Amino acid sequence: MTRRLVITFAVVAALLSCAGCIVTRSAYDVKVREVETLRDAYASSNREGSRLAGEVETLSKQVAGQKATIEGLSTRAKACEEEDQRSAAK
Repeated sequence: MTRRLVITFAVVAALLSCAGCIVTRSAYDVKVREVETLRDAYASSNREGSRLAGEVETLSKQVAGQKATIEGLSTRAKACEEEDQRSAAK
């Protein structure tokens, strides 16, 4: 009798512990869809990051060009001022 009770208890415990490990198909499908959605969002984020990095590079080149233009114009303006000062001194 005791042996039968122990076996029954062991079987019930095994069934209860295994029931928690079994994932339902619908729960699995939900998680798969969630992973696919997150994967798509991650890929989209990476594409957006690459696009923005390209835009930053383009704008940086434009800024460098504008700085060179400003420097050139400043040099010309300074030369003109010096020329005017020499002309005025004569």
